[in-house]
Amino acid sequence: MPTFERSIEIAASPETVWKIAADPSLIPKVFPDVISATTDRPGLAQVGQKVTVTAKVAGRRVQATTENTEVIPNKKLVLKQLPGGFMKTFVSTYTFEPTNKGTRMTSKAEYEASAGYLGKFLSVLVVNRTVKKNLELSVKNVKELAELKELPASKSG
Repeated sequence: MPTFERSIEIAASPETVWKIAADPSLIPKVFPDVISATTDRPGLAQVGQKVTVTAKVAGRRVQATTENTEVIPNKKLVLKQLPGGFMKTFVSTYTFEPTNKGTRMTSKAEYEASAGYLGKFLSVLVVNRTVKKNLELSVKNVKELAELKELPASKSG
C-alpha cells in the first residue's frame, strides 16, 4: 500500500493550524483538486463526522466520503474513506507538534487505488501522482493560510 508523508514548519500556534486543518469548509482551499466538500454536521472535526468531497482527477469528477476516526484537538486528526469512494482504501493522518517557531504539521496518506476507469496500471499512476501532488500542496496551503494575519472565514459554524 503506497504511503506519502510530508511535514512542514508553520509560524503559527497548533491551535491556529488546527482551526484550518480541522475545518471541513476549508477543504477546497487546502486541496487543489477538490471542488466541494459537504459535512453531515457543522463545526470543526469530530469523531464520526462524515465529509463528502467532490474532486477532479484526470479530468473526471470523483466523489468520496470520509469519516473522522480519531480527533485530538490541536494534536491529531485521522480520517478514513468509507466504502464506495474512488480509492479501494484511504487513511489520512495529520499531526500537529508545537515547536519553538510555531507548529510542525505532518500529513500522511496511506491508500490503495481502485482498478478504475482508466485501467489498473494507468489508474494507479494517476492516483499516485494526484495523491502526492495534493498532499504536497495541501501542507503548503495550510501553512500559507495559518500564517495570514487574519484567518479565512469558516463556513462550519
